[in-house]
Amino acid sequence: MYSTTFIFIIILFAALCHSGWSSIVKSKNSLGIMGITSIIEIVFFTPLVFYVPFPPLEIWYFIITSVILHGLYRISVVYSYRFGDLSFIYPIARGSSSLIIAVITIFFLKEEISSLGLIAIITVCAGIFLISYNKKIEFNFIGFLLAMSTALLIAIYTLVDGYGIRLSYNKFSYLYWMLLLNGVPVLLISIFSKEKPFKNISKEFIYWGVLAGVLAILSYGLVVWSMQYIEIAYVSSIRESSIIFATVIGLLILKEKQAKNRLIPSCLIVLGIAILFFQI
Repeated sequence: MYSTTFIFIIILFAALCHSGWSSIVKSKNSLGIMGITSIIEIVFFTPLVFYVPFPPLEIWYFIITSVILHGLYRISVVYSYRFGDLSFIYPIARGSSSLIIAVITIFFLKEEISSLGLIAIITVCAGIFLISYNKKIEFNFIGFLLAMSTALLIAIYTLVDGYGIRLSYNKFSYLYWMLLLNGVPVLLISIFSKEKPFKNISKEFIYWGVLAGVLAILSYGLVVWSMQYIEIAYVSSIRESSIIFATVIGLLILKEKQAKNRLIPSCLIVLGIAILFFQI
């Protein structure tokens, strides 16, 4: 059994990987990067699935559902980054998804919201509002809507994978098959897309695509692995520290002008999430 501290550090590392993956998707040919990410996942996990038992039928329901949701999620990410900065889209999507997970968890487990929990929800909402609103800039309604749809997909696939891996007799069997297949829908879309994202491919583009693929595997593979040891809500809570990483990347690397104004709201979202989840 691994220590809580070790799992905590692993999830923080996964959060950093995810913010790095998102910055590559935002700054490069998004659909093409997603396609290469899927190829890396397929190449990496195809040999591994031969070393684990084949999942039983009841587990395949979770895997197939997860694959569909991940496909929709990645397409949502591609289009959301076309309508908004990383420092705008990412905190709303990630912060709102954790809020949705908390609400669903409380609803199904019949947990009452404490006064501190209510304060946490208000804190998260305040952070999202401050990121979304800028009196000097017209409200990005399309970007906000896409970020919220991304958040809903994140929340649902997180819960599906969390319960899927817990119900699996062999945890790596679920993990390997899910990660092998979850990029297939986007790979097919990128191949047959009218945008032809692979038309003018270069060594530099392949390099960024491979890096994105490795980061994607680490960012979510480690998170799902962690869910078998500690509560899904806690894992999701710790993972959303990636909001701060993404905002800093948007400021320092992508040179997004508004990113500096979103640092404090991003910290508010993470603070609210942490308080809320540890109230469940």
